[in-house]
Amino acid sequence: MASPSRALTKRSTNTSLMPPPPPPKRQKRPAKVLDEDIYASALSHIIARDFFPGLLESEAQQEYLSALDSNDTDWIRDAGRRLTQVMTPGPETRRRRGTSFTPRRTQDMGETPRGFVGGTPGLTPRTEVGEEHFLPEREREVDVNLSLGAFQAKYTSEDNESFNALLDKQNEKRAAKYAFFHQGNNMPTARQIAWREKQQNLLEAGKSTSLTRTNAAGEERQLVSVQGPSQDLDDRPASLSSFPDRTGPRNTFMFGPDSVEDTTLTAAQAAEDRSLVPPKATNYSGTRLPDPSAPSQAIPPSPSLSAVDAAISGRPRPTVSEPGYSGAATPRVNGYAFVDAEPTTSELGLPVTDEEADAAEREAVLALLPKADISGPNLFKIEETSKREGVHERLVAKADVARRKGGKGRIEELSRLGITPGRTPTPRFASAEGVKKGMTPAAKSLAQRLGTPLRKRW
Repeated sequence: MASPSRALTKRSTNTSLMPPPPPPKRQKRPAKVLDEDIYASALSHIIARDFFPGLLESEAQQEYLSALDSNDTDWIRDAGRRLTQVMTPGPETRRRRGTSFTPRRTQDMGETPRGFVGGTPGLTPRTEVGEEHFLPEREREVDVNLSLGAFQAKYTSEDNESFNALLDKQNEKRAAKYAFFHQGNNMPTARQIAWREKQQNLLEAGKSTSLTRTNAAGEERQLVSVQGPSQDLDDRPASLSSFPDRTGPRNTFMFGPDSVEDTTLTAAQAAEDRSLVPPKATNYSGTRLPDPSAPSQAIPPSPSLSAVDAAISGRPRPTVSEPGYSGAATPRVNGYAFVDAEPTTSELGLPVTDEEADAAEREAVLALLPKADISGPNLFKIEETSKREGVHERLVAKADVARRKGGKGRIEELSRLGITPGRTPTPRFASAEGVKKGMTPAAKSLAQRLGTPLRKRW
C-alpha cells in the first residue's frame, strides 16, 4: 500500500499575494418577500392582536351600529355576520377583514340560504363577487401566528426589499472605491496585478502544476512540486508585520478598539447556549388585564323536591358531574313527566320570510353588543357652574367688550397714566431743561455739577 505524500511545501504568507478584498458583508434580512398590501394587512392584524386587545371587537361593534343607523339591509347583514365571527371564540375569531390568509368556503347557489342563527333559513346570497376572492394564492403561506419581531424577521415587503437591494449595490460600489482600506492601506503594484491575471488565466485554461495519483485504496492524492530556495524569493514580505491589521478600514480615531467580548464566548453566553430554556421573549398576553367574566355562583342551587323524593324512594338521579348521567331523564311530578315543547318553525324546517330571518339575525347580533350597567347610579357627573364662576365669566366678558370697543375712554385712561397713545415716551435725564424747572437753586447747582462735562477743544 502506497503511503500518502508528505512532501514539504513552502506556505505563502497572506500579505505576499495581496488577494482582492473580501466581498462586503450583507446584513441578515428576511427571506420571504410579500406584496405591500398583504404585508401591511398582516402587520396591522398582529399589532391589533398583541398590543390593542379588543380593538377588532370594538371596530366590529361600531360598524354594526353605523349599519343600523343607515338602515341598509345588506350592510346590516354583513356587519352582523362579521360581528358574530369576531365575538365567537375559535380559530376564525381574530381574522382580519380584507386579508384572507386561508381560503374560505363559499355558499353554493343551489343550497338553501342559512345564516348563523341555528337552522333558520336566511336570505338568498348575493351574486356579487368581492375583491377578496381574487387574492393571490401565496397568501396561504403567510403565518400570522407569530410575534411582531418574529414576523418582521421572517417576512418583508417589496418596498423594503428594493431599498435593501439599492443599499447593497451602494455598499459594493463604496467597497470597490476604497478597496485599499481593506488591503492594509496598500495599493497593488503592476507586477501583482499581472500575476493575478496570469493565475486567473491558468485557472480558466485548466492547466495546473500539480499531479494527481490514485493509491491502492482508490483514494486520489494531489502531489505538489516543491520549489527550490532560489525560486521563490519574491514571495517574501518586504517588511515584518508585527502588528496585524485586524480592524480593517476602521481607524482608532473614529472607532474604538475591539474588545474581547466581540470574539470570545463568555461563560454566560455558553451557559445560555447549553440551556434547554427557550430564548427570552415578551409575553404580550401577560401585560393585559383579564376580561370581566360572569360572576360564579358561590352557593350551588338546592335540589328540587322531586329529586329529594326520588333519592328517598331509592331512585337517585345522577347530576351532570356524576357518573350515569345521560341527560335524557326529565323531572317528574307524581310519576308524570313534563310535556315536550312544541317545535318551532325553524325546527320544523318550514320556510320563513325575509323579515323573520332578518329579525332573528338582528336579535342574535344585538345580544353581542355591550350592555349598559344599570345596577347602580352613574358615578360620573358633571357639576353645574357655581355662582362665583358665573360672576368671573361676566366680568371677563365685560372687560373684553370694553377693550375691543376702545374709543375715548381708552385714550383718557392712557392720558391719566401719563402715556401718549401712539408715541414712545422720551427718556428724561437730570440735565434736561424740563426737569430743572421744579428744582430749588441748590438742586439746580448740584445737577449742573453732576452733569456730563463738555469735551474740551484743544
